[in-house]
Amino acid sequence: MDDKNKIMVRKLNLWYTDNHVLKDVDLDIKENKVTALIGPSGCGKTTFIRALNRMNDLIEGVRVTGEVFLDGMNIYDKDVDVVSLRKRVGMVFQKPNPFPMSIFDNVAYGPRIHGIRDKKKLREIVKESLVNAALWDEVKDRLNMNALDLSGGQQQRLCIARTLAVKPEVILFDEPCSALDPIATGKIEDLIHELKKQYT
Repeated sequence: MDDKNKIMVRKLNLWYTDNHVLKDVDLDIKENKVTALIGPSGCGKTTFIRALNRMNDLIEGVRVTGEVFLDGMNIYDKDVDVVSLRKRVGMVFQKPNPFPMSIFDNVAYGPRIHGIRDKKKLREIVKESLVNAALWDEVKDRLNMNALDLSGGQQQRLCIARTLAVKPEVILFDEPCSALDPIATGKIEDLIHELKKQYT
């Protein structure tokens, strides 16, 4: 039995002004599977994954042709709501980027942006997200602590929890372990393996 394609990329090309970075990329990404892109530094891996939730739109001089389908919808159609797309396709960056606020507020940030104001519901979302990011046991008694005081590995798992809090369908990881020690890397790798049960 064939696995369902969550994302289908067809003839994707991307330019930074005159620099043609992605050339006729075709790729199918299966639902609830981990898909890894491997290649040398500067070969376009980050550019490619940023194309999957239109993060490259934020860069001046970028031009994209081709198609990227998420559940059959071309994300580059003019009528696509990019904010809704980025809720469906979350991203965890190479270096941890917690906001300079409490652990709780970092995780609650996305749900609040999307209109959730009920404090009980926010507490539930924060706990569930931190549990799923394998961080709850380490921070449950310090939720009001500034997130910048966490270790690098904890900050990265906090960023994963922040992504999980908005219930994405797909999570893009851009070398999430590159700045971490081997123990923290192992925790993130184990976490990614667990997350594929619910996410692509």
